[in-house]
Amino acid sequence: MLKQMAGQVTGLAGGPADGQAGRLPDANATQEEARLPLGVPAIDACLSGGLVRHGLHEVRCSQSRDIGTAAGFILSLLARAAREAGSAAGAANGRILWVIDPASAFDSGLPFPDGLRQHGIDAGRLVLVRPERLRDAIWSAGEAARCGDLAALIVQVRGNPPAFDATVSRRLLLRARENRVFTLILRQSGEEEAGAALTRWHAAVCPSLPDEGLANKARPWAVGHMRLVLTLEKNRNGQTGQWHVSWNPQTGAFEHAAQNPKAAHSGHPLSVSSDRPDRAAEMGPVLALERAS
Repeated sequence: MLKQMAGQVTGLAGGPADGQAGRLPDANATQEEARLPLGVPAIDACLSGGLVRHGLHEVRCSQSRDIGTAAGFILSLLARAAREAGSAAGAANGRILWVIDPASAFDSGLPFPDGLRQHGIDAGRLVLVRPERLRDAIWSAGEAARCGDLAALIVQVRGNPPAFDATVSRRLLLRARENRVFTLILRQSGEEEAGAALTRWHAAVCPSLPDEGLANKARPWAVGHMRLVLTLEKNRNGQTGQWHVSWNPQTGAFEHAAQNPKAAHSGHPLSVSSDRPDRAAEMGPVLALERAS
């Protein structure tokens, strides 16, 4: 009798009558999800076909100077997602909301429209949110994850702030699943950290090859497509790995790249003009002595 009355009360409250009331949905629950293939067979096989579209993924870089590499990888993913979805699904024309932690803007700067265009993304689709405090950025990201009309949500944070913990990432994952939003964490100069993201990537820069269409004897320095060293540090499927890839904006796909290619630029500094004075002689070993008190 008591069990029956409890079921009736639960039914009046609008919840289930099987004892599951009040429970949050399981963020780790396996379900059939649409996936985004990257175009590299080895990576797609490791991801069981590609990235889960309606989920949370993290991309990090170790140094602030590599933020362009990590951001370039994310923009390439968004361009590929738009190409794969097509205008019929609306994802190709949907808004991309980019929430920026105020601490990261000093080192990273802001997206450049021409750079977005080279990745195949219309700058008019991008909406930047720049709160003055990290907690406001976290709140904005949480509210944006509720909007199912977004094509993607990018949450950029600097380092590993305590306020942006596993609870925040789990909330983002649950809302991304529920509202079918492709959500990405862009962690600038951050270390590996436990979180709810389905995958975690480390992006590092790699020398580009010469552009085959532009490079010649007159312009041997013509730089080709962006090349990355991608390390899959975390994967809910269990498999991880490291790959050298390049992004082809014409085909909208990643391609496998050689590990030790002949770079488009040797990296040596430019020679000094002949009409300038000689450089100052380099200093030898310097011994730091404490000031005598």
